[in-house]
Amino acid sequence: MYKPKRSYYLPGKLVTAFDKECSKSGYVREKVVAAAMLSFLDSNPNTRNAMFERLHSFLTGKKS
Repeated sequence: MYKPKRSYYLPGKLVTAFDKECSKSGYVREKVVAAAMLSFLDSNPNTRNAMFERLHSFLTGKKS
């Protein structure tokens, strides 16, 4: 299956954790991404802000 190149940058730490969790649970990565995007788009602004804060704390390694 041909996979197009991504036009955005994802930190290696995040990609590695994502791949590990998908493999462990037996999920298809593309479907997980689609579900996450839908969840983000359906959420309210406060929930979106919390998602961005969790992402930031994950990437910087700081616990909130």
